[in-house]
This record gives sequence, C-alpha cells and structure tokens, in this order.
Amino acid sequence: MVYSSSIRSGIGAIKSCFDELKLRTQDDCFNEHGAHSAKNDAPLVLVACSGGRDSLALVALSVIVCASRGLRCGVVIVDHHIQPNSTEVAKDAAKRCLQAGVEENHIYLESVHVKDLGEGEESAAREARYQAIIDVATRNHAAVVLLAHTANDQAETVLMGLKDSAGLEAVAGMKSVTYRKNVCFARPLIELTRENTTKICEDLGIKWWDDPTNGDTTSQNLELAENYPLRSRIRHTLMPYISRFLQANMVTLLSRGAKFAQDDLDYINTQVDEAASKVTFIDETEHSVILEAQKLAKYHPSIRRRVIARALTALCLRFSSSHVQAIDELCTNWHGQKPFALPKYYEALRRAHNIVIRLCKDSEHANCRYTR
Repeated sequence: MVYSSSIRSGIGAIKSCFDELKLRTQDDCFNEHGAHSAKNDAPLVLVACSGGRDSLALVALSVIVCASRGLRCGVVIVDHHIQPNSTEVAKDAAKRCLQAGVEENHIYLESVHVKDLGEGEESAAREARYQAIIDVATRNHAAVVLLAHTANDQAETVLMGLKDSAGLEAVAGMKSVTYRKNVCFARPLIELTRENTTKICEDLGIKWWDDPTNGDTTSQNLELAENYPLRSRIRHTLMPYISRFLQANMVTLLSRGAKFAQDDLDYINTQVDEAASKVTFIDETEHSVILEAQKLAKYHPSIRRRVIARALTALCLRFSSSHVQAIDELCTNWHGQKPFALPKYYEALRRAHNIVIRLCKDSEHANCRYTR
C-alpha cells in the first residue's frame, strides 16, 4: 500500500517513539516481505482510544508499526457513563479498532463510574480513566500505553498551566514519556497537529466521533459558553483568537517552546533529585513531610521551589505557586509566622530548624480550613 505524506509522518513518529522505548523488531523475518504474525509473548503495546480522530489515527498507525516489528497491538477503551450515549460510543470505537486491524482479544472495553470528590467532574473522569488503563496495562504486562495527545493538546496544556503557575513547569507542558504506578505512558503524536490526525483518518477512510463537549468545530467565530470545559474553550475560542491577534500559529509556537522548556526542566530536575535527597524526610505513618530549612535555604530559588513542590506532591496535594511561595518564606524569611492552611486539611509550619507539612491535628481549627 502506498501511504500519503500524512500517514508516513505519523508512522515515523510512532517508530521514533518505539526506538526511544527500545521496542525494536522482534525477529529478522519482520524485515522481509510477506505477512508475519507476532508471537504470543511479544511485547504488548496498548493504545488508549476514545473514538475521536486523534486516538483512532494513533490506533491505525500503531497497528501498522507493530505489525512491521512483531509487536502485539491492543487498545483500551474507557466508558465513563457521563454522557447519555457513552456506551454506544465506546462500542463503536471498539468496532473501528477491529476494522483497523486490532485483534478482538486485545480490545479491552472498561466501564467506570466517576466519583467527584470535590475536584470537579472532568478531573474525576480523568483519574478514573487513568486508573482503568493502568489496571489493564498491569494485568496484561503491557510494555507501554500510547496516548493520542497532539501538538494542539500540548499548546492547550501550556495555556491551562499558565492559569495556575508562572513556573517552567507550566510552559513545559506534557512530557513525551511518563510513568504512573510503574506503567509507561508515551505520547508519540505530540509533535503532530490535529490537522495531521484528521488527514490520516481521512486518508485511511476512518470515521471518528466528535465529543460534543468540545463545542461546534464548524463555527470559527462563535465563543463557547462558560459551561463548556476549560480546555474546549481554549481550543475553540482562545487559541484561534491569540493566533489571529498575533498573526502567528500559536499551536506550533507553544508546542515547540514546550519541548525546549522540557529539556531545561529535565536538567534542573536532576539537580532537584540530589537536593531533595538531602533535605526531605517523608513520614508516611504521620502523613507528613519534613524539610530541613537551613540546608534548603542554601539552594538556588529554582531548586528550593521544586523541592517544596515535590514535598506537596508526595502528600497528593493540589497546590498553586502561592502555596509554594509561602512555604519558601518559612525557609528564607522566617520571622515567627503562624501555621497556614493547605488543601485537604493540611498545614505548613516552621518548627525550630525544620519545615513541617502535615495533616492538621484538629481539622476544625481555623488555620485548617480547606483552601485552593
């Protein structure tokens, strides 16, 4: 089959991702012409599929590349039961994957029920989705899970990050390879645009589903109402506006900038690893983290803030730059400040030469009120 330039660019992106992950050709026979089947114990590549254009393009490309290397290809489809027709959408996505060449026994249709614990339905759905995918990947010993995030998603993530943070992490966006609970996640299409994935689906004759919460993509001048998710409003309203205002392709600029920022962040994090190991003590039984203030104060502010952010992350707290700054003040500008509140009834305080981040002893205390 002669592939279009869009399909070839997508295949190249998948191959580069597999090379980075050392998912190489399993046998010399796969370098020869003819049809060859992957062995039952060959590495399993799972693709997270929603039925949208991006994920279906990723499924089709992954099938092609996996077949050329002797890898098994599977998909995970999560039905959140949030929208009225979610089950039909999930089943239709499974059919599309089957048509793309995924074997039926490698199509995993997972049903989850989203529990909003105060972080918002969108966030709760994302966590439920990741957990379902992790369960399937762990159960089947998958080598990697592929996510269909594109350059558009990366640019949108950067803008969303700037809403809550002014640091390098915000402009660095999403990493191409990450780990969650010992499961490897990769984003091979992170440098391709949504236009690319649309063209790939069109060239392969793949029909996709458009999530209605993304808004009407046929109308370019209508601002989405506030009841739509933030990402959808950024995608449909804000990104096109900024691009027109600056007369520039902001998707390309923001996604490329994220890649450079991520390289810088990777280097900085190697320095943070060393610093955190010297100043951080995690007490899992007391649900607390202790930071040695005097040692921490000697580090560059960039390192200090990231050590503090890691401490908050270790306690599974959602935090803002103001929380990090306030804790940094306990380190570098200590003048007897009182304990102050953090999310989920945690507090931060200075005790002698240590900064303590802990669960409040008395959650009814005024200082322990939940704050965002």
